[in-house]
Amino acid sequence: MKNRYEQEIEQLLSELEAESDGKGGLGPAPGDRPPPLDDQPSPFAPKPKPGLQLISPAKLALAGIVLALLGLLLPVLSYLAIAGLVIMVAAVAWMLVRRIAAPPAAAYWRGRPVEMEPQGKWQRFRRWLAR
Repeated sequence: MKNRYEQEIEQLLSELEAESDGKGGLGPAPGDRPPPLDDQPSPFAPKPKPGLQLISPAKLALAGIVLALLGLLLPVLSYLAIAGLVIMVAAVAWMLVRRIAAPPAAAYWRGRPVEMEPQGKWQRFRRWLAR
């Protein structure tokens, strides 16, 4: 098996040497231009993050939990417990609104959009729950 790989590697190297000798050099000719890049970005490339978000639903929910616990532990500051619960409810509502308002993500295969076949209500509901 190892000999087979070595033979294939040697064959590929000899073909590369033959091609480079035929062109007269390793680099492209001055008149040759590289092919234009595809307009679609690669789905595997990291997506740029949109700025630093100072307030997110998760941070807001965490602040609500901290306020609620602080209000429960200190009886003098009982209004903090109510404020914490209100903030937590607002954070959960924000998460739900964000999920509902988000456009469906386009599916890409090898840099090109893929048309998804329409799904029934049950499949859409299950996909929504899985998000």
